[in-house]
Amino acid sequence: MAKKKKKKKLRLNYKGIFKLTVTILFLVLVISYILNLRIKNIYIEGTTNIKDIEIIEMAGIKDYPEIFKLNINKIKKNIKKIPLVSNVKIKRNILGKITFIIEEDKVLFYINQKGKYITSSGKMVDDNNGKYKGCPTLINQTPDNIIQKLVMGFNKVDDNIIKTINTIEYNPYIDSDGKTIDETRFKLVMNDYNTVMIDTVNIKKLNEYFDIYISLNMQETKGLLYLDTITDDNILFESYKSIEESRAQENSEENEEKEEHETNE
Repeated sequence: MAKKKKKKKLRLNYKGIFKLTVTILFLVLVISYILNLRIKNIYIEGTTNIKDIEIIEMAGIKDYPEIFKLNINKIKKNIKKIPLVSNVKIKRNILGKITFIIEEDKVLFYINQKGKYITSSGKMVDDNNGKYKGCPTLINQTPDNIIQKLVMGFNKVDDNIIKTINTIEYNPYIDSDGKTIDETRFKLVMNDYNTVMIDTVNIKKLNEYFDIYISLNMQETKGLLYLDTITDDNILFESYKSIEESRAQENSEENEEKEEHETNE
């Protein structure tokens, strides 16, 4: 006679189900919290001339929206439309903090012929209500390719040196036959009333200006410093007084020659 099979009763693991339910509920709450978390703190790093409100408005976060619903790529593109922004990184966390790390172009000098400022990346920017005062001014007509060479050169010069320059004059060196020997030479009039001749090849020598200034006592004796022809052993400097005396001597000799020529006639 066949034995009857016993039916096994399935027992639900209520404890396991409860843990799973709580876990799922917790995850749903966490995800919901994160998705609906609004910006609580805004931090902006790396800016000097750009106002924080410009970054905030271009990012579209003036009303502190949900931090993790932001379109980061779109925000980056919008912020890069600000003239002085060369790059931007954005960080955010679950505490509602968003940080903008800005790479800002330096404003190098004002170009009279264009009525605009030029930045370290070669971009032209408007005056912006005199915000960039203190920059030197390129005062005369200069070819665009030479301006770009000057920009590349100034990127090698310390900011505190650039701020001591008042005006920049394009002054290519031309020999007596009218041949251009150095097409990238400039005359810099400094805020301390000294003058510096420089070209883009030797422009890094400007970083030594303060040391040269002290060593040549240029605070007392104002004059013309030639850094376009500098060598390791020689720094050519002429005081304004000696330049005037030389010119006076040359004029006197020319007048004497003219008078002698007229007498012989």
